[in-house]
This record gives sequence, structure tokens and C-alpha cells, in this order.
Amino acid sequence: MSVSLEEGRGPSAASMQPTKSGTIVETSVDAFDKDDFDPLRYINDMFPSEQSLAGLDPLIGSLKHRIRRVDTEILGAVRQQSSSGTRAKQDLDKSKMEIQELFGKINEIRRKAEQSEVMVQEICRDIKKLDYAKKHLTYTITALRRLAMLINAVDQLQRAVERQEYSEAAHLLEAVQQLSLHFQSFAQIPKVAELGGQVSTLQKSLQMNVMREFELLGTGEESTNPLLLERLKACCLVTDALGYKARDELVDYVCKKEMGVYSQIFAPVGDTAQLDRVERRYNWLRKRLRAREEVWAIFPEAWRVPQLLCLMFCQVTKGQVAEMLDSRGAELANNVEALLLAVKSTNDFEAEMARRFGGSTSEDAEHEEEDPMDGMAADDASPASAVRERYERMFKEKQRSGKGAAAAGDPAAAALAAQGQAVRTAFQGSISSVFTKHLSVYVDAEEKQLRETMDVLVREETWQPMEDAQQTNVLKSSSELFAVIKRSLTRCSKFVSTGAAMLQLCNAFQRILRAYSGKLIARLPKTASGSVNATASAGTSDWQIKMPDDDLPIVCTIVSTAEYCNDIVGSLGRSVAKMLDPPYGEQVDVSEEEDQFQAVTTACLTVLILAVETRLDTALQQMTRMPWATLETVGDQSEFVNVFSKVLGQIGPRIGASLNANYFRFFCDKLANSFTPRFYEYIFRCRKIGEAGSQQLLLDTQAIKGLLLELPAAGKGKGEEGQAGPAGFSSWITRELGRAEALLKVVGSRPDTLADNFFTLMPSGTLPDYQRIIDLKAMKRSEQQQCIDAFNKRVGRPAPAPVQFPRPPTQQPPATAGTGARPAAPPAASAVPRPGPTAPLPPSGPGPVTTASPTRLDPTEEQLRASTQTQELATRFRFGANDAAARATAATATASERVKEGMAGGLAAMKRLNLGFKRSSQQES
Repeated sequence: MSVSLEEGRGPSAASMQPTKSGTIVETSVDAFDKDDFDPLRYINDMFPSEQSLAGLDPLIGSLKHRIRRVDTEILGAVRQQSSSGTRAKQDLDKSKMEIQELFGKINEIRRKAEQSEVMVQEICRDIKKLDYAKKHLTYTITALRRLAMLINAVDQLQRAVERQEYSEAAHLLEAVQQLSLHFQSFAQIPKVAELGGQVSTLQKSLQMNVMREFELLGTGEESTNPLLLERLKACCLVTDALGYKARDELVDYVCKKEMGVYSQIFAPVGDTAQLDRVERRYNWLRKRLRAREEVWAIFPEAWRVPQLLCLMFCQVTKGQVAEMLDSRGAELANNVEALLLAVKSTNDFEAEMARRFGGSTSEDAEHEEEDPMDGMAADDASPASAVRERYERMFKEKQRSGKGAAAAGDPAAAALAAQGQAVRTAFQGSISSVFTKHLSVYVDAEEKQLRETMDVLVREETWQPMEDAQQTNVLKSSSELFAVIKRSLTRCSKFVSTGAAMLQLCNAFQRILRAYSGKLIARLPKTASGSVNATASAGTSDWQIKMPDDDLPIVCTIVSTAEYCNDIVGSLGRSVAKMLDPPYGEQVDVSEEEDQFQAVTTACLTVLILAVETRLDTALQQMTRMPWATLETVGDQSEFVNVFSKVLGQIGPRIGASLNANYFRFFCDKLANSFTPRFYEYIFRCRKIGEAGSQQLLLDTQAIKGLLLELPAAGKGKGEEGQAGPAGFSSWITRELGRAEALLKVVGSRPDTLADNFFTLMPSGTLPDYQRIIDLKAMKRSEQQQCIDAFNKRVGRPAPAPVQFPRPPTQQPPATAGTGARPAAPPAASAVPRPGPTAPLPPSGPGPVTTASPTRLDPTEEQLRASTQTQELATRFRFGANDAAARATAATATASERVKEGMAGGLAAMKRLNLGFKRSSQQES
């Protein structure tokens, strides 16, 4: 065995593992370095067998050699570490000495820096003292110079005041005021306080002298001395220098002096206190402003003396006019023209003053001259010139708004615009507001005049469309009525008011328009009960409207007129809302008037439908009188179809040519909705229908369907006649008349195929429908029984056995109405077998459920028999608890029709029984 060891490492560097051949191989991991080293396991791993012990001695030798080598290395490392520690201690002592030297140098530098800082602070303190001394010296010198200037200026001002040299005094006063501002903090100094008191005395003296000078200014219209004007102009400069209080006192004195002359001429009482002389007041002011232009020129422009004079004039005039109106309030109703003249002149004066002092431009004046009602008509109803003018106005408004936005970027221009707007607002309504509460007489007069105009227009109306009108097929009265309303609103907005009075006038016009809509409805033909709203129904004639041919175009013209009025009313409301002042514009609401004219349109179309239905009712009545049961051959269409075709052929084109497409389509839809259910019901009103009769009537129904489908084509324009009608209308006609065709096909079936055809062609048909078909079809009693059996077989239930009823007593039971006792109850319905969801029909022929009997019974027996039969019918016809209410309603309606026809006594008895049941339930409750 041989041992392989890595030189210099031995077992400590790599572990040795013996092989099967006894050779020890060094591994990459030293087993002695592991934390979980186990000597026993290591030895067992190295020498797993006795043969491997042969390598024990070499291994021990190598381990001893390794131990010796490690000891040598440890000894060398200890010696080296000992010498390194001594050297490191020497180096550390040297470093400490160098650090101490460094600290000494730093302390020396810090001491020198502190000495330098103290030296700099002393230098800065000396410099600051010198700076303060220089500043105080300069301020003292300046104050002394200003004081000398102030003393000199005060002396000069005093001499100027004594000599009444106002122009020089104005400049000196401004200089004194500016110099005095520098000595406000020295008011406690006696000399400064003395100068301040002297200046105040001079200012009071100047103000008194100025007021005395303006007392010399005359109030006449003659020319004033130019020297006096120059002197007063200098006084204005002095007043301007004295401050805003002195200026306001002077302006107020001048304005009151002028208003004193005005009050003497126009007293609150007397000949001048008349409404027709209000304009003279404004003419006086205009003349006064022109005559005394040289006087107003002496005042600085910033004072706005003419403007303040006009505002004071407005205040005085407003009070006098208010007193005048209050004293003559009872006379205003008879003097409306004078009131309007005064209002117009007042509004013109206010607008003139606003333009004069508010800086109104030529564009604003052009805008004010525009007609505010030009946008009343709709675009599609106006000529091209009107549309062009409207868009030109919109373009101008855009330009004005663009200029306003550009001016907003310039602060000076914005301030000037704001000042002008404030002036215009100050003049607007300064006098005219006093007329507001008295303008109700004007509104009443306008409403009265317009109502009379409307009555005359309606009375003279030919009820024919205008020939030369832009709006075709419109009554002349409507166009002229709106023209009068437009002129009145324009006159009110321009000359009267755009506030509460105009809103009241708009409300008056709304009442007139509602009255006009009533006049239009009053012209329509009426039913027998005097109404224009009714529903066509079978068996009655109170809904019929017999309209002559001449009234058809009149009703169509009223439809177009109502549509025209509806459009104009909306545009009128929007235009008035724009013209009114902001607080009142939001209160305009013409929705009620639009609804009124829409109601006129609906009433006209209803009248047209009832008129056509009335004419078609003749054809339907003729259809019910035809002998369908005895008809043997099927030929061309029946006579009543010719009547139907004649009615639609005459009326359809006339109405279609007079109405627009939308209204004519609405007319066709409503006519179809009204006629098709009546036609279906009138089929049941025929006496009896045989097989040939059902085929002929089916042919007639198809012809009527074709005529109805061609009806919308009557309202199409030239070149559109061949086009089909609306899809909704065609589908409605096809579906509703398809029900009638299916009914006729079932009626025309043979008795043995009747039930099958009923379920095939009428899948939504009910049991009462089947019973009505049996009653309608011309059959023998045996054939009826056959149809009933076939139905019972189809629904899967056998026919119930006949029920035997006891013989009623022969004597009449005593009356119980007065005693309050309840009458004897009829036989209970539970005695009859209750059918399932679909009950079989009662058997035909003799028995307790026979619908008609030739034997005449006494009244008591007949009443009891009918009551019992109806109970059984009601029980057999019940479809279940969920559909009981719906089926009872259908049975009641069917019984009502049979009573009118006199053809189903059993169903009539069922109705009477239902009424008895209701009455009994009410008594029980």
C-alpha cells in the first residue's frame, strides 16, 4: 500500500481516502476543517478493513511531520508578531507628537483671526458713525432748504391772495401743499405748526373768494364778460388745488343755481305741469347747454359739470313728473297718447344724454337703429334678403365683440369704457322709471286695440289662403295679426320701455294669441254634441261630422295656419326675451301658446278624420244590409266598395294637396287606426254570412285594403305618385285587415273544418270569438252542434252532460225591497261541472243551455231558466283564475253586442247574471 500526500499541506489541506486497492487518495475537502469532525468515523472511513491497516505507520509518520511543520510556522508567526507590535507603538507615539504640533498651529491661527475680527468691527463702527452723521447732516440741510422754500411760498401765496391773483395762487397753493407733506412729522414744532395754520387760513380765504367770484356769474342766456370768464377759469384752478370737497361744493352750487332757473320756469303745478309739455323741459335743457357752452368751458373737463348738471336735472324732473302723474292718475286712461309722447321724449332724452356723456360710437348708434324684431320669423320662412341682413348683423356683432376684447387688453381703454358704461347706466331710467307703474293703461289700450283688430280680421276673414303670401296656404288674418304684434313690440322697445311694461305687453299679446287659437277652433265643424274631439264607434252617430266639400280646404288651411302660428310664436318669444332687460327676459314663456296652436292642429286633423269616417260609415252600413247569407255567386266588388273608393278618391287628393307631408301621414295613420277596428266589428254586425258571401266579402276586403294602401300616395308631390307609402302604415293596414281576411276565411269554411281553420288562421282567437263566428256563419243547428263538437275535441275535453233543473214554483215570491230581506239566491254554480283552462262549448239543440226556444214561458219560469242557463255559460266559459278578469270583460262586451242585435239571448242573460252577481256582492259587502 502506498500513501499520496500533497506537499506542504498534508491531511490538514486535503483529506485522504483509502481505495479498494489500499491506496490513500487525497480529497479536495480537509476533514479536519469541518465543524462536525468525528475522529471515530474518520478512522473507520480511512481504515475500513484489516487490510487497510498496513498503511497506518506511513500515515502516522506523515501526520507527525505535519505537526512539526505547523509548530514551526506558529513559532515564526509569534516571533514576527512580537517585533511588529514594538514597531507599531513607536509609530503611534510619533503620530501623537505631530498631532499636538498641529493643534498648536491651529490655535495660533484662531487667535490671530479673532484679533482681525475685532479690528474690522471697530473700523465698521467708525464708518457707520460717519455715515449717520452725513445722512443727518444732509437731511437737516434739505429740511432747512424746504422750510425756507415753504416760508417763501407761504409769503408769496399770502400776497397773491391779497391781490386776488388766482392763477398764480393756484400754482403756489400746489407748491405749498407738496412742501407741507414733508413736514407732517414735524407738526409739534412751533414754527411748522404756525406755518400749517397760516396755510389753512389762506385756503379758507381762497375758497370764500372763489365762491364770491362765482356769485357774479349770471344765469341769463346773454353773453358773459370774457374777463370774468378768465377770472372764473383761474378760480376753477384754485378750487381744483383746494381738493375734491371744495370742488364738489362749487359744482353743486353752480348746478343748483341753474336748477333754480329751471324750477321757476317749470313749476310742479300750473300750465307747464302737463304731460304734453314734458318735452319742453328737455328742449329747455338742450338749449341751455348750447347757450352756455362758454360757461361750461371754464370748468376742467375732468369735473364733468354739464353731465352733473344733467343728472341733477333728471332728479328734479323725475320728482316733478312723479307728482304730475300721481295727481292726474285718473285721467291717464283717457290720455294715453300724451303719456306715450311723454315716455318717448323721455327715452329719447335719456339716450341722447347717454350718448353725449357716455362716449357712444357711431356703431352703437347704428346698432340701436336696427329693428329688434327682424329675427322673429324663422329662416325657412324668410326671403333671402332677410336672411342676408340677419347674417350681416351677426357679423357686425362679432366685430364689435372682437373690438371689445382687444380693448380689454389696454388698461386705459378698459377704464374709459367702464366710465362710459357707468355714465350710460346712470342716465338709463333716471326719469323714465317714474312712468313704469303708470304704463298699465298703455298696455290695456294696446290689448284692447289689438283685440278689436283681431275681431275685425276674423270677421272679414275669407278662410281662404292668401294668394301673394310668402307662406302658402295660410290665412290672411294670422299674417296681419302677427304684423300688428311686431309693430307694437317694436314701438314699445324703441319708444316706451324694455322692462316691466314690455313684459306686460308681451303677456297681453299671449292672451290675444290664445283667443285667436280659440277663434280658429270655433270655425271648425262640430259633432252633434258640439265637440271637435270624439272617437268613431259602431252603433252610434253622435261622433259623426257631416262636413261639406267646401269646408275641407278651410280645415286644411287652418292646419297650416296653426303650424305657421306655432313657429312664429316661438320666434317671437325668443326675440322678445332678447329685447327685454335681464331681470325680465327670463320670465318670457310662450310654451302655453305653442301648445294651444298645436291643439288647434290636433283638433283639425281629428275633425278631418271624423268627417272621412262619417262618409265611410255609409259604406259600412250598406255592407251590413247586404244579403250575404243568400248570395250564390262571387262577382265583381260590391257596391259599398265603390262608395268607399269614391270617398277616398275624392277626399284623399284634396287633403293631401292641402296638408304637408308630415300632417298628411299623421292623418293617414290615425284614419287607419280608427277605421280598421270598426270594419272588423262591422263584419260581425252583418246578419248571416254564407260561404259565397264570405268569399265576396273577402274579395271586397282585399279591395278596401288596396285602396287604403294607396291613400298616402295622394299626399306626394308630382312625380312621386307611384312610390309606396310609409312602411309603418302599410304594415298596420296589412296586419289589421289581415285579421278581417282571416275571420272571413274562417267564416267561409265548411262546418267540419271550421274549428281547424279557426285555430290555424286565428291562433290568438278566444272562445267568445269562436262563439261569435258560429253565430255569424249561416248554418243549420245540426251543423252548429258539429262545429261545437269539433272545437271540444280540438281542445281535448268531452262535452259536459246536461244538467237537470228543478221546476220553479208557480207563485211569485213576496217582495223584499221594503223589508230589506235579500232575495233567494239562484242555484249555485258549483252544481255545474267546472271545466279546465279551456272549457268546451255547451251542446246545441234542446236542453238546459239552448240559446233560443220557440216555447214561450211565463215570466217567472223564463227568468229563472235564463238565470240558470247564464250561470252554466259563465262557468263553462271561465278560463282559469289568472285570466278570469280579462275573460269576464270580453264576455261582457260580447253580451252587450248581442243585446243590441237581439241574436243571442243566452249571452244577454249572462250579462244580466253578471250584473246580478255584482249587485249581490255589493249587498254582501
